[in-house]
Amino acid sequence: MLHLTSAVASRVLRMLLLAGFWFAGSTACAAEGSITGALQFVAVIQANAIGHQAGNLEVQVAGGFTVPTGMSCDPNYITTLKSVDADKRMFGLLSMALLAQKPVTLYITDNPAVTAFPGRCSLIAVTLQR
Repeated sequence: MLHLTSAVASRVLRMLLLAGFWFAGSTACAAEGSITGALQFVAVIQANAIGHQAGNLEVQVAGGFTVPTGMSCDPNYITTLKSVDADKRMFGLLSMALLAQKPVTLYITDNPAVTAFPGRCSLIAVTLQR
């Protein structure tokens, strides 16, 4: 009986260690950064199609952007979950910047917990430049 209890305890300990490494690895790989540039377009996805979810926000920076150090994402598009901009404030600010042809600073993250499209960063804040 002692041998069985020891084997179960060993297996539980191993599973906890693996879960801890997975959790630490998944949070360690998320990074945040900022980019500044002019916008090529701003869009709201209206239907679940081609990997997108209805309501997600998508932005393209004119000419692409340099991915900030330590981040891993597509250098052309930023796709943001509907829930991140539920009140549409970022969409409004981005639309104003596009129409006025003003540059913006986009604060982005590659955190998989908030990524709206595989391989793309997500927008977490916007600053309109003069």
